[in-house]
Amino acid sequence: MDDATIRMGERMDGCPHVNRNDPRCATRFCLGRLDQAFSVCFGTYHGCPMYHRINDELARAERRPAAIVTTTLSRHGVTLPLRATGS
Repeated sequence: MDDATIRMGERMDGCPHVNRNDPRCATRFCLGRLDQAFSVCFGTYHGCPMYHRINDELARAERRPAAIVTTTLSRHGVTLPLRATGS
């Protein structure tokens, strides 16, 4: 049995981004290219440029400060004052 053969029930590590459903990876997941999906996405994904690009994008997004959300409460067009409750 060669390295490419997977036994029934054997765990196969794959790209952690497969379940993200990224459209840039979609071309590998068609019937004519399933061999590429198994060899790259469930094999040598560390060599895939898209794997590294998605990792970089996620790392940059984590370093970005979170957006501040401001809420104004009003009743009948009149802004109501809010006070801190300590919670």
